[in-house]
Amino acid sequence: MASLSNATRKMENISVLKLDSSYNPIEVISWKDAFILTWLNKAYVVEYTEKWIHSATKKFQVPAVIVLFKYIDKKFFTVPCTSKNVMIRDNHKCQYCGASSREKDLNVDHIVPRCKGGITEWSNVVASCLECNQKKGNLLLSETNLKLLKKPFKPSYRFLIRKKVGDTNIIWTRYL
Repeated sequence: MASLSNATRKMENISVLKLDSSYNPIEVISWKDAFILTWLNKAYVVEYTEKWIHSATKKFQVPAVIVLFKYIDKKFFTVPCTSKNVMIRDNHKCQYCGASSREKDLNVDHIVPRCKGGITEWSNVVASCLECNQKKGNLLLSETNLKLLKKPFKPSYRFLIRKKVGDTNIIWTRYL
């Protein structure tokens, strides 16, 4: 019984890369969602995992990469400037001192503070450790001795997917 639940847990961790019809990465989805998309004839499989699932009468290989039959226009792929995406862009490192940390130990700092007219946009936010965030407070960078390690930028959708995935799935590398 315990090995069955372990096997079930292993299956739950299988993710599938979803591409549009021009092979642009869209998102990472569960194997169940990928299976349903292929079953409903909305996508086809281009790469498989080594895992199999079984029905009462058939067995199916679990997909690793699927391609939608539809093309998705890139203008619909806006990358939201969220704290999670900022952390991914900045490699979970403070952009002032370079300290690496867990997401919960970092803040998103507004380079031009909101109280001084700064807005939440890619060019004005960076990951910051709690210590550097407190040092900067609501001052401008020019009013502190802090310096940015690199200029903040708006990442592409593909860049964020590549960062999220890392090198966890070697099959996906040619599509990212």
